[in-house]
Amino acid sequence: MVKGVEDLRTPLQTILDLECQLRGSIAGFLMPQFVVDLPGGGGKRLASSYRTYDRNTGVSTFVAPAVKGKDKEDRVYEYYDPLASLPGDGHTAASGAPAGGR
Repeated sequence: MVKGVEDLRTPLQTILDLECQLRGSIAGFLMPQFVVDLPGGGGKRLASSYRTYDRNTGVSTFVAPAVKGKDKEDRVYEYYDPLASLPGDGHTAASGAPAGGR
């Protein structure tokens, strides 16, 4: 993770909510593809392709079946929501909404 960019990241739940609101309301070819860049060489994956997602801890898991190489096949990659978006941390999210207000 690049130092100093935590406030530029978006929680996975916000991405999923936005996709849900847009899908069906605009033409399919206009629908943006929401992706997460997985740490550890997992590549970019569609946000909605998560395997598990815990909203309380902000931890989601993804698999990247096309990623090959040493120790990468069948690997489960973890993606973490921004710290300020987690419930109970006492901070406010970048949008100005209280933490956990997803």
